[in-house]
Amino acid sequence: MVKSCVRFLSSLMLCVVLTAGCSSYQPTKNVWKGTKELWNTYVSPPASVDFEEKGNLSPQGFALTHGMMGIDVELGRLERAMLNADKPPTQEWVSGFLGSFPWLSGFAGVKYDGTILGQEPAGSLKQLDFIPLLYEDKKQSTRALRADAQNTPLGPEVLLASPLYDGVDFLGVVVAHFDMRTLMQYSRTPEDIVILSPYALLWPGKYDFASTPLAGVNWEETVLKSSSGTCTNAAGTFYYLVRYLGNLPLVFAVPQSGSFPEGSGDVAQGLAFFPAEREKLPPPPQPERAPKPDMTALGLDMPDSSAPAGEAPMVRASGPAHEIRPGSRDSVLLREGRGEKAGTPERRLEGENVPARRVARPASSPKRERATPPTGLSLPEDPDMPVLPGGRPSPFGPRDDSASSAPAGERGPIPDADRGQDVENTPALGTLPGGRPSPFGPGEETPKPSGDTPESGAAREKAASDMAGESAPAPEPPATLPDGRPSPFGPRD
Repeated sequence: MVKSCVRFLSSLMLCVVLTAGCSSYQPTKNVWKGTKELWNTYVSPPASVDFEEKGNLSPQGFALTHGMMGIDVELGRLERAMLNADKPPTQEWVSGFLGSFPWLSGFAGVKYDGTILGQEPAGSLKQLDFIPLLYEDKKQSTRALRADAQNTPLGPEVLLASPLYDGVDFLGVVVAHFDMRTLMQYSRTPEDIVILSPYALLWPGKYDFASTPLAGVNWEETVLKSSSGTCTNAAGTFYYLVRYLGNLPLVFAVPQSGSFPEGSGDVAQGLAFFPAEREKLPPPPQPERAPKPDMTALGLDMPDSSAPAGEAPMVRASGPAHEIRPGSRDSVLLREGRGEKAGTPERRLEGENVPARRVARPASSPKRERATPPTGLSLPEDPDMPVLPGGRPSPFGPRDDSASSAPAGERGPIPDADRGQDVENTPALGTLPGGRPSPFGPGEETPKPSGDTPESGAAREKAASDMAGESAPAPEPPATLPDGRPSPFGPRD
């Protein structure tokens, strides 16, 4: 009963606390809601699109849009195609290119010195000068498109070129050229628009060009100052917009106000305001390349040009004699076999199941002999040094003067002429040359040296059997050494 009361009171207190908290927090939530509404209404309203709004465009803007939109689309297609024509073209590529742009007059490839390498069609009716396209415009990048407009007796022609490079070496240009009059088919109002460049009148429209304010303007300076504007005279005002084709400015203009007389529509009326002939330029000079380094100064002579045909030229090394220079006949790579190691199993590359073959050693190659490592000590030869049977020096040092008073059975060092004779020059068993006792004990045979042959061992056995048959008994070794020192082996039993 008590527990139930406690639980009830706890639940009641919790509800009171939660109710009080909610009531105190509610004004804050209301303030935040009002703030968000003000923010979304005045500070940052949500983005929306009004499909009923058509915008305001001036009448000359509408006229310019209708007149140049289709032309601008075709010029943009041509620019993208020429940007990709940065390699020497093939006949198949040129045919496909001219098929994609039927309004083009032709296509040509020009070498860096002005030589025409190829042209399609082969004979062009207009005499064009491709030399200005070989010059790089300092205001644009090296590999950017280059354009020009030229007046000819048959009408103006626009040229668009793409430069060709081999690394940093300039090879020439490929040029596509056209007459602006063939592009008027893509304009909605071709009669209301005038197109010109700083060098030629490209399209006069229906107007008498001499009566318009566009005539007599220095367009080379005007396009540098503004990309759009107006030109006015007593008859009225023209609005113009500059559109660049490569580095060539094209001016599109429409009448803004006034009344202008109509003309014949012939582009020849612009010859009075634009020069018919321009200054002829020579081919641009090519930059001089750095001379090749002197190979002799680097320690190499030039390749021998007197080498027979089909053989690698010999390069003489002017450095140390033991160094092999690239191309030298001493190089392993230039020997017969081209670096194949003799006796090395090799497998052909035709397939995995081809059996391995062993390359035979060339007959002219001498077989290398492996040097035998030296054994023992290499001591200088001393005539007074006693030697053991087999000609090896004794490890006990030189013989002293008391060797002359040695017992009768002892003998001195073996002469050089008899050195290596194991039968006759073998000393008595039990003693060493000089009278010193043998470390192997009395009555025992000196062990056979490691360098003896089976023939010399048989000779020693025969000599031992002959000595055993003699009647003279072998002298007994003394208990002291010849110089009076006690024997290290102790007294004889």
